[in-house]
Amino acid sequence: IMKKENRVLKYEEFSEIIGSSRRIRTPHFVINSRTRESGEARIGISVSKRNGHAVTRNKIKRQIRYMIGQGFDLSRPVDIVIVARAAYDTEDFEKEKLELIDAIKNIGE
Repeated sequence: IMKKENRVLKYEEFSEIIGSSRRIRTPHFVINSRTRESGEARIGISVSKRNGHAVTRNKIKRQIRYMIGQGFDLSRPVDIVIVARAAYDTEDFEKEKLELIDAIKNIGE
């Protein structure tokens, strides 16, 4: 769903966005965002080892990418880094989806 040009991939870019951005905290996510001059949205996803083993972390990343594809307009000029907190529960997908979509719907406007 998310093309490669819509992803933040480099460590330096993650650090730059996290260091110089607006922060939104929810029970299961920390969302850092900053506006861009032009172009489409770029989104980075960070999941720490506190969330579980590699299989679990990859599942969380897939779920978050799916959530973004369902409820976020990628044509906005904004950079976003989504950090999944340790409290994230892969089994409670719908609740997590509503929380994330509600938190990011006003970013970049």
